[in-house]
Amino acid sequence: MSPCDGETLSGDAAFVHPVQNGVLAAVIDALGHGPDAHRLSVQLTEALLRWLAEESSPRPEKALEVLDESARETRGAVATVAWLNGNTFQGSAAGIGNVRCRLFGTVKRDVEFGDGVLGQRMRTPRSNSFTLQPADTVMLFSDGVISRFSADDYPTLGLDSAPAVAFNIVRRFRRGTDDASCVVLRCRG
Repeated sequence: MSPCDGETLSGDAAFVHPVQNGVLAAVIDALGHGPDAHRLSVQLTEALLRWLAEESSPRPEKALEVLDESARETRGAVATVAWLNGNTFQGSAAGIGNVRCRLFGTVKRDVEFGDGVLGQRMRTPRSNSFTLQPADTVMLFSDGVISRFSADDYPTLGLDSAPAVAFNIVRRFRRGTDDASCVVLRCRG
């Protein structure tokens, strides 16, 4: 994560949490910048953690509903959430607003989400399913990251660790005028 130029706190939150046989990941982008946006992204992350403590079968679209409810009467946010089953390598992603999910590896796919703002106006989220192969990568990122990069722009994408990829994506492709965040899930077979 990186705050926009001139700020010390980011309104983006990156969330990765192991659950049962897999992992739930999210990128939350509170509207605006600075301390107020940061507080909201922390509040929404905490709401996800509380929900996961009671949820036996996490689904991205349900996580977005939890975030939508938690963002009511706030400045609002956008988010993308992904679930990956570590045994079957099957996953799904859902999102609301100008956040992205990209798949790299045997399947290359950009997943874009519908307009809306958590806590203010959100259509019923739809989940996009995928199946990965070993070494495939799922990348979630906020609009503070330029979306027009390709695997050719990052030659070691398939070799670097997931945390290193997330760090490098933000470092190399961030917009200085916005908070930037990225979460990377790598399929290991």
